Amino acid sequence: MSDDATPGGPLAELIADAQKGLLSVHLSDDVRVNAEEFAYIERDCEAFKTEIRRLQTIATNISNQKRWGLGEDQAVLTSAKLVVRRFRSKAAVVDSSSDSSNNVHDTLEQHYRIVDDLQQLHRAIAQRYIQADQEFAARYNELMANMPTSPVGAEDR
Repeated sequence: MSDDATPGGPLAELIADAQKGLLSVHLSDDVRVNAEEFAYIERDCEAFKTEIRRLQTIATNISNQKRWGLGEDQAVLTSAKLVVRRFRSKAAVVDSSSDSSNNVHDTLEQHYRIVDDLQQLHRAIAQRYIQADQEFAARYNELMANMPTSPVGAEDR
């Protein structure tokens, strides 16, 4: 994945501004920026994206499933064929001429893009801190080199 904003992504303008150093925030003395938060956001965004792709694969497998066992192979059970068709199209687009994007696979793709944009935004901000603060840079790099596994999707591993 590149450090450039995805064209047309939901946060594309913010990412571009962050890369140019044009974002600013006024923090009170009670708020501190630390490398741990940036490193863990990076790790967990990757884990979320991996989990989304895993779920999309499941949705695709559902849409491609040949036999459902609902009687769809019986000519007299026309409603069974309709139910199977509906299940398939809700999992992922089967027929682009008639199926809508209101399905699990496409909805997950929207989530993927949002997580990817959030990751890119945080990465761009972290890069600005790394360039400006040696202590932040050292801690961030140390954390990234020794990052524990994300709990996201852990129950599926």
